[in-house]
Amino acid sequence: MDNTPRLTSVVFRLSREKLDSLKDLSRTTRIRQSEYLREAISDLLSKYEDRVVD
Repeated sequence: MDNTPRLTSVVFRLSREKLDSLKDLSRTTRIRQSEYLREAISDLLSKYEDRVVD
């Protein structure tokens, strides 16, 4: 059986400048934008893990 967690789509808004920067970074490094966003969210949750209530 596949143990890969199921991913869910999320919709949110970014400024045009941030989106363009993310696209440029993604093109340059050949890493998907979604990977960068997942990494950023994981880092943020780790930073504030003592404040997160399950």
